[in-house]
Amino acid sequence: MKQGNNLDFVRLVAAGLVLYGHSFVFLGQREPLFLSWLPLGPLGVYIFFTISGYLVSQSWDRDPHLVRFFARRALRIFPGLAVCVVLSILVLGPALTTLPLGDYFRNPHTLGYLQNIALHIVYHLPGVFSENRVPHAVNGSLWSLPVEFLMYIVVSIVGVLRGGRWTALAIAAGSALFTVFWAQVSAEMLVIYNFDLRQAFICGTYFWAGAVFHKFGLARWFTLPAALGALVVLLCLEPWRPLLQIASWVLLPLTVLAFGLASSPALETLTRRGDYSYGIYIYAFPVQQSVVYLWPGVSLLPYLLICSTITLGLAVLSWHGVERPALRLKPGGGKGRDADGVNTGGRG
Repeated sequence: MKQGNNLDFVRLVAAGLVLYGHSFVFLGQREPLFLSWLPLGPLGVYIFFTISGYLVSQSWDRDPHLVRFFARRALRIFPGLAVCVVLSILVLGPALTTLPLGDYFRNPHTLGYLQNIALHIVYHLPGVFSENRVPHAVNGSLWSLPVEFLMYIVVSIVGVLRGGRWTALAIAAGSALFTVFWAQVSAEMLVIYNFDLRQAFICGTYFWAGAVFHKFGLARWFTLPAALGALVVLLCLEPWRPLLQIASWVLLPLTVLAFGLASSPALETLTRRGDYSYGIYIYAFPVQQSVVYLWPGVSLLPYLLICSTITLGLAVLSWHGVERPALRLKPGGGKGRDADGVNTGGRG
């Protein structure tokens, strides 16, 4: 893949959509919808999964080695996550808990919050955000990380078994069927390792759609006219929600990848110093909860400005202080861009 692309910018937009969509929820307002169909927060998550499916499957095909594959994945996820979790326990919790500090640190839930580093997601810190509109949730965005890692496991299993493009297509189709006939109609969660397995199919369909685009070498369709045409079709399907959802499994990834894999020097300049999207994603939720806790009557515009500024600052520190140094340890070298399109060095 060519080194110049818009992927960092698209991921930045996806993280921004999650932050923006959650803002309405935290303020007790209705979250805006994409095409009167999908809340903006989930839209951002689906964009992340689409890009990940395309690039992670490509990463395996370029170097189908189990240890190196998971080393790359682990160095991308865990260092930044670990710092975020520890800061939540040692800084955010003591600052905002309603409990005496001694009680806070003695409470088993405080130490239990470390389970997030192992992707066993827990949301509660004792006495923190208990009166917020979204009560007790310190970092609700972390739910997607075990789902993402499950996709990596499936990619590796398919790779070890030498499954090809038709296997990827079969998984994508099966995931879509499970989404339609179970995940989106079942009122009961199926919890495995503390995450809802339904999301493995709802989000996984977009992941495997991205993988299929890579496996079948469909990059020739990643053009601006194709992306615009896909958006037009989505707009035309808006009155028919079931058809819109089915079409979105193809047309949304097409639009995302066509724009993301294009090269736009102006957009590349905006993100040339690093990929801050992961930091924004993992820090936005606790920042937004903290701001609304400290300023309950805040209106939307100042809330967005304050939360975006603080979150971006933390994301910049996370990238330059934690994520990029960790990525330099990845097998295969630490300069330029890896197969996931992540800037790992040589730029600021």
